[in-house]
Amino acid sequence: MQVLPASVERPPTFEPTADPSLVGNVGPPLARGPLSVAEALLKSPATLVAEVRGGSGMLLRLLLVGGASLLVVGLVAATFSGGLQVVFVPLKLVSGVLLAALICLPSLHIFSCLAGATQRFRETLGALLMGIALMGLLLLGFAPIAWIFSQTTSSVAVMGAIEVAFLGFSTLVGLGLVRRSLVALNQNKMRGLGAWSVLFMVVLFQMTTTLRPLVGPDDGTVLHERLFFLTHWIRTAIGS
Repeated sequence: MQVLPASVERPPTFEPTADPSLVGNVGPPLARGPLSVAEALLKSPATLVAEVRGGSGMLLRLLLVGGASLLVVGLVAATFSGGLQVVFVPLKLVSGVLLAALICLPSLHIFSCLAGATQRFRETLGALLMGIALMGLLLLGFAPIAWIFSQTTSSVAVMGAIEVAFLGFSTLVGLGLVRRSLVALNQNKMRGLGAWSVLFMVVLFQMTTTLRPLVGPDDGTVLHERLFFLTHWIRTAIGS
């Protein structure tokens, strides 16, 4: 067996580590492209947390994955009504989700810091973008099911209920990843994030009401009547 001289440095090796709060081990740096990010979100989010902490360009890649997924989901949802909604709904869905995330980002950082977190603001943004990207991927997985219903029913209330159910479930899963990512970043339990999660869901649903209609034909109105999202849902159900 040949022995390397003392003056020759051995190449650095990567030692994967496990994080109990996240699925999968921390693997080598991800390859370029959105597919590697999407796969890591589903199989090994610990790798993404490591890259967010390392200061790579992961924030932009997560934003692209989440935005592209939501665009496709919006396009599928728009097939229920067709017409100009094919253009409006994807743009409204992406802008609504990202605006809700932007509105709730400062409170997320404050809540986590009050719970004892020490991560930087950029890392808080990374954790939130991981949740948004996962939410988009889940909605993308539900898109074929939503499309089937959009082609077999004409009820706005039924279609709206289906879309809200998919959005609510995907958001809950995404928020769970946000919490686990913050725990992994700090190696400490984060208390109080449940209240922030409720706040985010309220803001998100209110944003979808503000940007209505996302389901149904375009009514040509730019500024709609101010409504709480629950009131809007009840009126839609009664009206149908």
